[in-house]
Amino acid sequence: MLGPFVLRSRLLSLALGGGVLIFNPVSAQEPVAPAAEQPPAAAAENAAGPITGGGQRSFSGPTEKPKAKKSFWETVPSIQPYPRAGNFNNAPTGPGYYTILDAVRGNLLKDRPKNPYLQWGQNPNPFFNVDFRYLDAPDNKEHFAFDSLKRIHLTDNLLFSTGGELRDRFATIQNPALFNRNPGAGSRDNFNLFRTRIYGDLTYRDDLRLFAEFITAESSNQTIPLAASDVGRADFLNLFVQAKVATLNDEGVYLRAGRQELLFGSQRLIAPSDWANVRRTFQGLRGSWQGKNFEQDLFVVQPVVPDPGKISSVNGDQLFVGEWFKYRFSKNVSTDLYYLYLENGSPTAAKGRGGVTGSSGIHTIGNRFVGEKNGLLWDFENAIQFGRYANQQTLAGISVTGVGYYFKDLPASPTVWAYYDYASGDPHPGVGDTHHTFNTLFPFGHSYYAGLDSFGRQNLNDFHLEASLFPWNWLRIQGGYHILRLDQPKDALYSTSGGVVRQDTTGKAGTDVGQALTGAVQFHLDNHQSIVVQYSHLFSGDFIRNTAVNRDAAKDLSALWVQYTAKW
Repeated sequence: MLGPFVLRSRLLSLALGGGVLIFNPVSAQEPVAPAAEQPPAAAAENAAGPITGGGQRSFSGPTEKPKAKKSFWETVPSIQPYPRAGNFNNAPTGPGYYTILDAVRGNLLKDRPKNPYLQWGQNPNPFFNVDFRYLDAPDNKEHFAFDSLKRIHLTDNLLFSTGGELRDRFATIQNPALFNRNPGAGSRDNFNLFRTRIYGDLTYRDDLRLFAEFITAESSNQTIPLAASDVGRADFLNLFVQAKVATLNDEGVYLRAGRQELLFGSQRLIAPSDWANVRRTFQGLRGSWQGKNFEQDLFVVQPVVPDPGKISSVNGDQLFVGEWFKYRFSKNVSTDLYYLYLENGSPTAAKGRGGVTGSSGIHTIGNRFVGEKNGLLWDFENAIQFGRYANQQTLAGISVTGVGYYFKDLPASPTVWAYYDYASGDPHPGVGDTHHTFNTLFPFGHSYYAGLDSFGRQNLNDFHLEASLFPWNWLRIQGGYHILRLDQPKDALYSTSGGVVRQDTTGKAGTDVGQALTGAVQFHLDNHQSIVVQYSHLFSGDFIRNTAVNRDAAKDLSALWVQYTAKW
């Protein structure tokens, strides 16, 4: 099972030693270099100009270099700014080494490079929102490997970009996904997940955009059944056309039609789910209008169901409609207001009163307020759900309260958080007129609940402490501690996709899911490559032990991942 990972690790080691990796042939940014030697008098005059009799320095020219005229292409195409997720931290800035390659070469940079691939090794941001527009700035001085593939001006009005990703992740997991059926319950699983993504982006001025992204994803053999998102051979992740249909208050209004990823807000409810080998995508229409301080989005889509053997198609039973509004009070403070509706017309979508099955239609109304000021961090999100659930009505909700602090001036710039996440459950499943279990919709599950990929935001409460620091600008360390409890003992523990993981309908198994520890280390090799090592461990509580089908299924869930990513 370790063969593919060991082979790639050896190739990586050889490449580091021989300079074969996709390292930048030039520095990402002007390095900080000592000034050329001058005679003392000349140096003083050049530094401050001659001193006049009145003690004031006179200057023969302007006090600062005139700014270059902004290019039309610096704002094209329109790109959605990446929103802050939960547990966010601030990337380092100022002079430093931002990659291991820079540190080895002694390439001390004045500030953080603009390269958008450098931010995080785990980056859910869709390729169509990765911002390389700075390359068209007349005064841009940052140049990276593969810049020649971006912002290619085919004509004065036609722009083309291409790029992609290679990713390989090795995993060794004890009691994976808390799988609770024989055979396989409580087993240990060792496997590799590998994927390739390639995209092409063609833009005609600000009027028309064609975007296509291809993905192929593979998995080695696993002990338990493969997840639907583990394998996807020769498929389209994105395939859409976007047109500018109007201008309001000097800002463009755009309509996008086709297959497209969606990412909004904290990603607790809508995200591409980048940790999955096959990212989540949708198919339909999206309208967008954004200005300096606001974003307004409307969409009508259907989720795409991954199919390992052919081009995936939509789930015809489901319709997902939404309105998402973001307003920025300042650079670091914003609020989200949203309305979402998920229709599932399958006759077995919901199991209501007395075990009667039927369709469902769930409305979600929510708000998020997130920001930072003078080191203080906050993240508050609340949502309520209502609608129909087979032969019942739905009334459910979530509430997230997070407060943290960013110690900017301390060594390693640590960030700490304290959070409480609440997601409602049903005290009497299948009884009465009202269903109280929250529907998790389409979240980025790995970012929450200790990264164990086994828990969804349904009938689950999580008190957790988070911390992160940057010992060097090219190294990020994160850690978290979680106390996990079911909201209602008779309701189930649900997966990130909303499926039942385990349940005791009598409630006698209790609500104690357990306590979890997680830690991750992220290395930036160069401006395009990163390695992430993560370990998570759930110390099983009474609920896990009491619902196990055998002794192995009662064990702690522990997982180690090692992931290598290269983007170009």
